[in-house]
Amino acid sequence: MPFYSAKSSSEILVKVEVKKISVDNNIDEIDHGINKPPTLLSSKIGEYMVRIGDSNDFCFNIIIQLLTQGKVRVDFRNTTERLQLMNKQNRMSRIDAVQLFDSWVEENRVQSTQPEKTQNIVLQPHRVNLPLAK
Repeated sequence: MPFYSAKSSSEILVKVEVKKISVDNNIDEIDHGINKPPTLLSSKIGEYMVRIGDSNDFCFNIIIQLLTQGKVRVDFRNTTERLQLMNKQNRMSRIDAVQLFDSWVEENRVQSTQPEKTQNIVLQPHRVNLPLAK
């Protein structure tokens, strides 16, 4: 049974191992993350949301597996990332992991601000001078 954690994504540390893969499918470089400080889960979620795009289903599934299983491997075109929770006590149930992800999305949602004044924008095409017919 996974452990319950009432932490937010900005309190959970993740170890990141990166393998870079060449065009001929050989491993070019391995970064075990030994010399780097652990990454905050909130930073990694933000990175994936930008890297993967607007389809947050993929990011959602990555984060849910990380939080419920304690580790996950993510394959991109030329890199593979292995994420692992630094503290096994941060594992949680799927319901709690979904709530954590939803709260991250809610906190980081871009708030659109309505203009205070009515704006009028007029776009005019450039004037084209056609040659005269003879």
